[in-house]
Amino acid sequence: MLRPRHYLLALTLLTATLLACEPVADTTTTASGERPGGGQTQVAEDLSLNFQQLAQQVVPAVVSISTQAPAAKTQVPDDDTHAPFKQPEQMPGGLGSGVIVDAEAGYILTNNHVIQGAERIQVTLQNGKRLPADVIGSDPPTDLAVLKINGGRGLKAAVLGDSGKTRVGEWVLAIGSPFGLDSTVTAGIISARGRANVGVADFEDFIQTDAAINPGNSGGALVNTRGELIGINTAIATQDAGYMGVGFAIPSNMARQVMQDLIADGQVTRSQLGVYIGEIDADLRVALKLKPQQQGILVMEVIEGTPAAESGFQKYDLIVSLNGEPVSEVAAFRNRIALTAPDTEVTVSVLRAGETLSLKPRLRRAAAQQAVGANRNQTLAKRLGFEVQPLTDAERQRQGLRSDLEGLVVSRIDSSSTAYRRGLRQHDIVTEINRQPVSTLEQLEQILGDARPGDAVLLNLLRQGQVRILAFELPG
Repeated sequence: MLRPRHYLLALTLLTATLLACEPVADTTTTASGERPGGGQTQVAEDLSLNFQQLAQQVVPAVVSISTQAPAAKTQVPDDDTHAPFKQPEQMPGGLGSGVIVDAEAGYILTNNHVIQGAERIQVTLQNGKRLPADVIGSDPPTDLAVLKINGGRGLKAAVLGDSGKTRVGEWVLAIGSPFGLDSTVTAGIISARGRANVGVADFEDFIQTDAAINPGNSGGALVNTRGELIGINTAIATQDAGYMGVGFAIPSNMARQVMQDLIADGQVTRSQLGVYIGEIDADLRVALKLKPQQQGILVMEVIEGTPAAESGFQKYDLIVSLNGEPVSEVAAFRNRIALTAPDTEVTVSVLRAGETLSLKPRLRRAAAQQAVGANRNQTLAKRLGFEVQPLTDAERQRQGLRSDLEGLVVSRIDSSSTAYRRGLRQHDIVTEINRQPVSTLEQLEQILGDARPGDAVLLNLLRQGQVRILAFELPG
């Protein structure tokens, strides 16, 4: 049960957000007979009316989801609860939200972490009707899942919008069941697009919003001022599991593709190109002699026997476009490749030694992605502020890594540690420590066994296809 101060906080936030939308009870007029600020008042009133209409339109399509897990299992896997970016914690009993996307078939979009490990799933409609739900399919790499209910006639579905057309600064509404409070509507704006490296999913291209998202909102709707579903609310940036003004939603274009695969096959089919790629910084621009207007992402390594190798990609190529569309972000490029159908020929423009080349790789099906188990209770390297475990075949498949890649995967990291502050994150693959290859826990102990507090630690790692080098001092 919420304490009174929680309600007060929610009321304060809501008032701050919508204050400009309240009609002003002031009958003062100017000499011309107009109310002061009349134009601004009208704009505010129009916005308030629009919000009311949007709520009436979309709220019936948003459902509350409750789950029950087997007695011997926890409701949600422990996924780095110390990290500042995470899914809002599940309420007791496993509460979350979902969005009806097909009224006739009864399909509901939600987050995988809302229903993962559930033995029974129950959906509560806006009118209070409760229905059992079946899982059609789930996709941990994007944290999406599709449920099905037999609701009969009268279901209301949300309209899927084009998240590619969203713009920073536009108004949005978040709708869900925070703290079990069904049909809660909050307002905000799109703060940023294309957010990646948040650390809650393998494929990230989040819409960032300041609309309030709290525990129980996961799987709920983010809609634009036309009432179109542009995102599935998924994660928040927080220090105490509560709202701090930074929320993340999976864009509807990604959700649509994943949903279609899950409905058709029960799993998501992804493609691979066969390159490790990274962002270019100022030093790399100088080293590669790039002009200011030349933008793109850098090929760090080409994997033998892959479409990239066979079509002529080379290390240090600058990828500038994919199928004629400019490329500037690693995550966006990786997502587009992954969600393109296997056996599709794509056109990739690269800049090599000042010359623009057009390469035409035919993509292949990537290895199946698998969920990661919850029992990752390694205790090594605690004095470093993070824990690691050997890289397994399952983890290689989950991250789409080469079958011969060796290293250690970061299974947990303390958000207050020096390593975290220097940029290390959960799921990073550490391939070298202090310039020495590392693939076993024994090697880790040998390399750092004689290290003392204050000694420098140099890590070479991979994260979502990017090669990174981090350095920090060993804590005392």
